[in-house]
Amino acid sequence: MRPKITDEIRELLSQSVNWAKLEIEYLKLTAAEKLIILISMMVIGIVVLILLLPAILMFLFALAQVFIGFMPIAVAYVCVGGIVLLCLGILVLFRKQLVINPVAKFISKVLLDNPRSKRLSNKK
Repeated sequence: MRPKITDEIRELLSQSVNWAKLEIEYLKLTAAEKLIILISMMVIGIVVLILLLPAILMFLFALAQVFIGFMPIAVAYVCVGGIVLLCLGILVLFRKQLVINPVAKFISKVLLDNPRSKRLSNKK
């Protein structure tokens, strides 16, 4: 009777070690997936910013040209600069609602999202 118990304990220990290795591998894959999502979103954001800046600059020059039609050139460019500063001020004042909350929501969704719960709920 004694050898059976030790064999069962060895088998249980072996299965526990195997389970722990599989859990570690799962954690590695999950971390890699989440890191890939975060890095890809950062790259997309940087590319969009790089492509958007020249467009915004062109729109600002076009706005200055519209203002030149009914005010002196220097005043038109100062007005456009004032509009840009006003937009920056609004962005700073509402940075929590416009920047911090959406970024925090996205990062927490990526990092805290539990794929196991999705798999279990899909089986029901």
